[in-house]
Amino acid sequence: MRAALEAGCTAWNGGLFYGSVDGENSLTLLNRYFAKYPEDAEKIVLNIKGCTTGAPSFLLDSSPEGVRKDVTLARSLLGDKGFIHQFEPARKDPNVEIEVIVKAIDEHVKAGEIGGVALSEINAASIRRASKVVKVSAVEIELSLWNTDPLENGIAQACAELDIPIFAYCRLLSSPFSLLSPLSPPSPPSIPDGSASVFSVFC
Repeated sequence: MRAALEAGCTAWNGGLFYGSVDGENSLTLLNRYFAKYPEDAEKIVLNIKGCTTGAPSFLLDSSPEGVRKDVTLARSLLGDKGFIHQFEPARKDPNVEIEVIVKAIDEHVKAGEIGGVALSEINAASIRRASKVVKVSAVEIELSLWNTDPLENGIAQACAELDIPIFAYCRLLSSPFSLLSPLSPPSPPSIPDGSASVFSVFC
């Protein structure tokens, strides 16, 4: 992590559900890192995802109470040496309107508990709707040589028009570095039941 920072990688991304079954996750790792290198906390922008239970069920909860619970948990796990600059739901909860979700996150921004509202794996229409009620600080999407959909489905255009930075990532599964087929994703029968893949990516 320090080598990445020294190489100029200052946009860091994590999640409450990125981790092992023993309770370790992105936030606990960052807690230990900032305990050792507290001076680095001011050198990075930290984006954290929540509002899902994670594996194996990946149940979504972006209700105001779900947002409050996960913002509180994320801050507690990170500790007082770090700061969450952007908090986002991992996916759009189909049971909660996007305006309700981002307003709930924005309450924690106004309280000074986090720095901004971000979105993840969401479509252009939802980005535009969210931007009408709060300032969206970032949109995290899969964008790479192997997935250029956001350049064609209106997401990149919406972000450009609204001056929203894109937090782009590439899954190893969909790249030539995959241990599976280097040219195609696994067929539906090979995807385990309960996988996050059952959720719509852009909603």
